[in-house]
Amino acid sequence: MTTEQLYTLAMMQLSLVILLASSRVQPSEAAVSGLRYFQVSLAFDALSWFFYLWPAQIYFLMLSSIAASLNIWLLLAFAMKRCGKHLNLLWLLPPIVIQSSVYTLLNDMGLEQETLHFMTAVTALVALPSAWLFWFVKPHRTVSDQAYALVMLAWLGVCVLRTLTIELHPEWMLSGYLVSQALWPGVMAAYGLFAVTSYLEEAQTKLKTDAMMDPLTGQLNRRGLQDAVQSCIAYLVRHDKQGAILMIDLDHFKQINDQYGHETGDTVLVKVAHEIKATLRQSDVLARLGGKEFLVFLPMTDAGMAAHTAERLRQCVANMRWAHLLNGNYRQTVSIGVSLLGPNYDFTQQLKAADQALYVAKAQGRNRVQFAPIQQEADAT
Repeated sequence: MTTEQLYTLAMMQLSLVILLASSRVQPSEAAVSGLRYFQVSLAFDALSWFFYLWPAQIYFLMLSSIAASLNIWLLLAFAMKRCGKHLNLLWLLPPIVIQSSVYTLLNDMGLEQETLHFMTAVTALVALPSAWLFWFVKPHRTVSDQAYALVMLAWLGVCVLRTLTIELHPEWMLSGYLVSQALWPGVMAAYGLFAVTSYLEEAQTKLKTDAMMDPLTGQLNRRGLQDAVQSCIAYLVRHDKQGAILMIDLDHFKQINDQYGHETGDTVLVKVAHEIKATLRQSDVLARLGGKEFLVFLPMTDAGMAAHTAERLRQCVANMRWAHLLNGNYRQTVSIGVSLLGPNYDFTQQLKAADQALYVAKAQGRNRVQFAPIQQEADAT
């Protein structure tokens, strides 16, 4: 077996290893099709190297060329699908046929220089759009996505450098060819690695997000609330500004679960959370603490603004219509306890004060806003 055949076998094995590694990835349902394009591309890459073990035979050369063409253009299909772009696979048929035919013809004619120039042009048509898609278009871009884009540019850079070297110094053709062959395993390993780790990074990000979100309402949970208010409170302390905590509880919510079922109760929670969120400012923080309790954190808010916001929230919920879900005359109300942050910025302490104010609001008839006693907040300072 020649040195070239050993190199070819090594490249085939590299493709198969990356393919096997990608099979361990379990992406979201929306990302599955993109991963399949990548895996099929790797499979054709392995086939192209396998058939290239016999480059002197025109039949195997043609098969290798077809497989290589499918590999390259499926990488573009992968990039488009991964970045949320619609793709009709029939559009790839003409470039695949052209590439495989021209490459086979040039090789059969012994035109090595022209073959390398042609492959540089093909690489540009695939690598540049792929890099652009991963860097600028892909939603929720990760570090691995950016690295993948850079690898695509590096791949093109190697091909362009080889083309320029051969064009300016034809006598260096063998050296340029050997250098590109030496660099290609690294390029291939890099794009395979970052394509796979991109999915892993997305999964890690989703796990972190899920750990901070209430799965029912899509709002923050207790853990997410702590992270969200931490930086806000630090800002309030630095600038000696006030904030407010609103504890919100749905009145008589147990009756909904008992009369209409927990599924209907969940729907009510979701709709109320959506109504509250729509009423708040972009800088305000909404979290579900569990059950039928929500918390709203209002940064840069004094007592007057807090009272106005709390009353507005109370009225918005009271004015909601439930004709298609509950009894047409049903009116869901909320009780709200309010506590101010500043000059005492102890969030835990003021949260308890808001909770006690909420208890008072419930005891005094519900569907009302109750501030924590001024004396209580003064003592906290």
